[in-house]
Amino acid sequence: MTIHKARMVGRFLLHYTEMVIAMMLGMLLLGLLWSAVLPEITRTDVDTLVMAANMTIGMAAWMRMRRHGWRSIGEMSVAMILPFLVLLVPYWFGVLPGHLVMSVGHPLMFVTMALAILWRRAEYTQHRHHIRPKWVWRAAVVLIALLVPAAVSAVNTIGKFGARYEARSDTVSVEPAPKAADHDPAKPTVAFLVGSKGSNAADLLGPYETLAGTGALNTYVVSAGARLVPLTGGLDLVPDLTFDGLAALLAERHDRLDAVVIPALQEPDAAERDAITTWLRQQSGAGALTVSVCNGARTLAESGLLDGRPATSHWTRLSGLRNDFRNINWVSGRRYVDDGNVITTAGVLSGIDGALRILERLAGTNTARAAADNVHWRHYSPGTAARIPESSWAIPDVVVALNASYQPGPSTIGVQLTGGTGELELASAFMSYTEQSLIGRTVAVGDGPIRSRHGLTFVPRSTVANAGNLDRLLVPGLDAARQHSATSAGPRPEYLHTTEEFAFDPVLRDIARTYDVQTARFAAKTLEYPVHDVDLTGRSWPWLATLIPILLALLGATAAIAAGIVFRRIRTTRTLRRPEPLSAPIRTAELSLTR
Repeated sequence: MTIHKARMVGRFLLHYTEMVIAMMLGMLLLGLLWSAVLPEITRTDVDTLVMAANMTIGMAAWMRMRRHGWRSIGEMSVAMILPFLVLLVPYWFGVLPGHLVMSVGHPLMFVTMALAILWRRAEYTQHRHHIRPKWVWRAAVVLIALLVPAAVSAVNTIGKFGARYEARSDTVSVEPAPKAADHDPAKPTVAFLVGSKGSNAADLLGPYETLAGTGALNTYVVSAGARLVPLTGGLDLVPDLTFDGLAALLAERHDRLDAVVIPALQEPDAAERDAITTWLRQQSGAGALTVSVCNGARTLAESGLLDGRPATSHWTRLSGLRNDFRNINWVSGRRYVDDGNVITTAGVLSGIDGALRILERLAGTNTARAAADNVHWRHYSPGTAARIPESSWAIPDVVVALNASYQPGPSTIGVQLTGGTGELELASAFMSYTEQSLIGRTVAVGDGPIRSRHGLTFVPRSTVANAGNLDRLLVPGLDAARQHSATSAGPRPEYLHTTEEFAFDPVLRDIARTYDVQTARFAAKTLEYPVHDVDLTGRSWPWLATLIPILLALLGATAAIAAGIVFRRIRTTRTLRRPEPLSAPIRTAELSLTR
């Protein structure tokens, strides 16, 4: 290959690579924008066309910056969209499955892009479409300006996300409460599944207190192995029984399992996932009612028990579930979907409605109504699944990114564990400040294992004497507030629950008062909990957290501009100091004089 041909091939590959990068950025950035301002797209054809348009816009913008002509840009745009349009035709006639439109369309698009470049190869291989230097300089300043707040955001966000289900660093061996002795074969038995890598606190503890508080059922938290389980925010739980232990207990009492509740689980390893899947299939095959809460629907879907059936989950999870499990009819806008021996609930606190539905089927509507009153759940809809808003990402939801990245308020929050605290009261403290708002990190504080109101065993991670490094110390539980039993060597204890009301109400009010109202509203939205009758007062927006990235960006831009000025001055100084070459006549005269 000659040098000339090698250069043309290099320019071809360079243009092609640049366009691929530009279209990927367009898909990412515009996809984030549309997800924030548009309702969730559930139709495969619409989703495909929007995705193709996003990639085409990114590619066209880059080509224009490269000073390509509009005709070339139009031809490349057609080349990118055409494969998807062709594939959608058999999809509309029911011949081609929806998932193949995407998986086949992308490789075809790369081929048609290459063909479009070859069609006008002189445009891409012979002409150099340089970007003007001033645009390079401006882009560099903008990039550096954004890099500073992005780096701060990445460090803080990764830390807060990673801390939600972080396992404790020490090894603790604690026996659960001896509940098996009180097992009553005359009562229905419900098992609550947890995973060793972590389980969602509210998904688990909300339904647990709703059911256990009635006294009409046997309730156990079970796991594949005997080990401490981290719940959201570092609340460590000791499971009551293993799968084998539950089987032995039921065999001994000549009893059977009536229902299984599956909260959202952190991704288990392969062996544990297989054990959970096998166990769920066995329980369903033996006649147990299987109930998922929030993203527990993923675990249930992986077991195959939802194949060909209607189901629901949290509004932020439905899009991913639809893509991963296309043989399930995912629906939105309902608290739960009851399909015979399987019930799936929407997000987080919808698990309470799922628990009430279990009670309706196992113990009757009157028992369910009493259970709703007991936990102060105001949204019980007897005999039917209540409608809920079909939520989607909106522009005000950016508060969670601001909190995760730049929250300047008190972010290291101790939660003191006291005996007899309600399970929902515990969940409200560990969930709301962490996973639902990303305000900060919670630390379970106490002087030893405690038993909750209905017999669960929790183990703190820090002692009261070591509470001095905390920004706040919160004490959940109405009983604790009445007795003022909390002590601390650090911050003054703040009692969250002081009146008879739903456990999350005072916590959301505290978030609004201490941080801002919009953060509290976002927490309620992700909890799928209506707060139209909850008085949220405080700052309307996290203004300081909004100002911090702006200041960081200005700092980065200033540093970039200053560095550019210094670089130009150094280059100018070197140019001035460099001796100019002598002209030929002068050089000859100098040689004559030296002779």
